[in-house]
Amino acid sequence: MITTTDIQASTAINASAKQWAIDNLDYLNKPMELFGSSNKVEKGADKFDTYIMYLQPADKVAAATLCASAESSGCKAPCLISSGQLGMSTGQNAATKRTVLMLLRPDLFAGQLLKEIDKAERKALKTSIPALFRLNGTSDLDWSHIINKRPASMFYDYSKLLSLVRKNTLANYDLTYSASMYSKQSRAALRKAVKAGHRIAVAFNTKNLSSEALQVSHSMPSFDTTDLRHLDGQVIGTLTRKGSNKSERLIEDAKEHSFFITSANLKQFNDIIAVGG
Repeated sequence: MITTTDIQASTAINASAKQWAIDNLDYLNKPMELFGSSNKVEKGADKFDTYIMYLQPADKVAAATLCASAESSGCKAPCLISSGQLGMSTGQNAATKRTVLMLLRPDLFAGQLLKEIDKAERKALKTSIPALFRLNGTSDLDWSHIINKRPASMFYDYSKLLSLVRKNTLANYDLTYSASMYSKQSRAALRKAVKAGHRIAVAFNTKNLSSEALQVSHSMPSFDTTDLRHLDGQVIGTLTRKGSNKSERLIEDAKEHSFFITSANLKQFNDIIAVGG
């Protein structure tokens, strides 16, 4: 049970999150599932049952960011937490609740997470469809303490933290590096990822409409088809921009420093992936 006193005394969540928690105290203390799904995940449902956890990213709830590279990668504003079903009030409230629970009751949160993983694995035994878990749906945290406790389960994530991708030695954890053209640091990290041969995801500032100047390159595989990244090789795959309108994309397309691949930085991006430099 989380109380108003617990919330007010916490140094783990920010002021706006504290007010939300106090205003929604009954909702906060009701049971909820930590895992959800998405349309993209459902596309691979014939091969795997994918369970994905959505938290509020960066410092939307947390006093200390949950996405260490959000600033240098420029992904804070266009984060997919604001798009589709996640952007609706029910999705926002659920993500906020999960994040508050994780930060205020970390041990109980970890215990429930492990129970849900075990429940999914029992279902997999009955259906013969393997379970697949993505803990960083909209965060960028090191979950090795959970993954280590379930070595027979399969986990995957995207990460903008090249150090996390490079140091990962867990056999049951597949990581894809999420690239950005936003800053000097993020471009340098992309060069290193290319040279190291990591699997890389890049988001293009386009919906790939015929009326848009920028088109996704067909020379690279699409990562929009499914989210089953662990079945891919060490490739560079493309994503189209989510949660945007044409006017927003038109403005973004003139920016050289962008989380996305834009018309303004496309040549530099192609130069980087061609030789890693």
